[in-house]
Amino acid sequence: MNFDFAPSWEKNYYLPVFMKGFPIRTHHWESLPPAVAWDEKKEMLLRNTTCSFSMIRRRRYPILVFATLLLTALLYNKLYHPFAPLPRDAHPQGRGEFDGTWNYTRDAKNLQMTESQCTQAFPDLYKEIDRAVEDRRHNHITLKEIEDMPQEDDGFLRPMIYDQQLYLINATYGINSRGEASLSALHRAILTSPEPLPNIEFTMMVDDLAESANPRWTYSRQKSMSSLWLMPDFAYWSWPEPKIGAYREIQMKAEAMDAKVPWDSKIDKLVWRGASLEVLVREQLVNATRGKSWADVKMLVWSDDAKGKSHDAITMDGHCQYKYMAHTEGISYSSRLQNLQNCRSVIVAHKLSWLQHHHHLMVSSGPNQNFVEVAKDFSDLDQAMEDLRSGAEGKHLKAEQIAENNVKTFREWYLTPAAEACYWRQLIRGYASVSFEPEFYKDNGMGEKTQWRGLPVESYLLMRTMEWRLQ
Repeated sequence: MNFDFAPSWEKNYYLPVFMKGFPIRTHHWESLPPAVAWDEKKEMLLRNTTCSFSMIRRRRYPILVFATLLLTALLYNKLYHPFAPLPRDAHPQGRGEFDGTWNYTRDAKNLQMTESQCTQAFPDLYKEIDRAVEDRRHNHITLKEIEDMPQEDDGFLRPMIYDQQLYLINATYGINSRGEASLSALHRAILTSPEPLPNIEFTMMVDDLAESANPRWTYSRQKSMSSLWLMPDFAYWSWPEPKIGAYREIQMKAEAMDAKVPWDSKIDKLVWRGASLEVLVREQLVNATRGKSWADVKMLVWSDDAKGKSHDAITMDGHCQYKYMAHTEGISYSSRLQNLQNCRSVIVAHKLSWLQHHHHLMVSSGPNQNFVEVAKDFSDLDQAMEDLRSGAEGKHLKAEQIAENNVKTFREWYLTPAAEACYWRQLIRGYASVSFEPEFYKDNGMGEKTQWRGLPVESYLLMRTMEWRLQ
């Protein structure tokens, strides 16, 4: 009997690897007499069976691996149904599920709340908008006021929202990427709005100092600057220049650090890092903490980094390792504050002269206290730290409770992405209620209003230029 095996070099693409070497060819049975053919078939079957068992024993490991993978795939499909269609009522976390009661875990990233839902979720968020609206209720904003503003100041932006689209009419170069960050955040709030937003034309100033008698959107104001409308800080989008990063990234890292370092394990000191900027209040903080065992306060010289020297810098989430964090203003306000408010730690700040859109939510006394306020020159800082570290109930709540209130009020409520989107949209509505209706077209030079007045923000953000010309 002639029994052939496939040679080792022969390519059999239809066979699995572990079956190479099995018999693949036999004689044609038709050429043999029936009796001989039947005997030969029986003998062939016995030899094939013996050979198959022998091959399986020799190649049992590949077969076991194959069988294990097959069983794993079948079991995974049965348990998790990866290819099953989503139920019709399924929504990603943080979208479309607000039920009238704020839930941080569920609602923090919900960017699609209606106006009514925003009011329910953040009842105390809009104080600055209400103030600005009331200031212009009987003296509506006019196009002439917008036109009369200096259009060449650094950090000046003149956007327009028309038919649910953000346009830019004019723009000058500002500080780093602030303008692009604020336009991106505003654009996101418009795109995710579940309800139509009104048309408006306005100006933004993305510099530290933005005092003006005319209405403009700014990051901060002093109490006397009633004409200014406060918008969320640029760093709620991202602050890449000092390598701080996106705001949601900061929050996630702070949350992870707080989970890793609980209150009792935090460093029992007051931490601060910052550049001098030749600001008196920062020098006063350094002087007030010099030689104190409870202080880890250091002035940074950013040029040291370029020279390869250590400058004692601390990451934003690194601040969360401390029980106490000092805050000072800078040239005007300081964007540091909203970053510190993400830590389950106690913020110790002097009396602030510059207001941001959320500062009215800071409570310095009572059962809802979420920070500690000291004198502008830090003259009472020593006593405040003694009270906090002693844990005695007195002028302040216990330090751990203040830290908890800080997180509950800001990181887990009023400084969430959902709150920011709600604030932007309410700012648009409030401004529109006391302003003029903008025109989309301007004269094309031939007496016809056919030329667009603005550039879509998507194009500006990519090219950072208002000029588009064919070569």
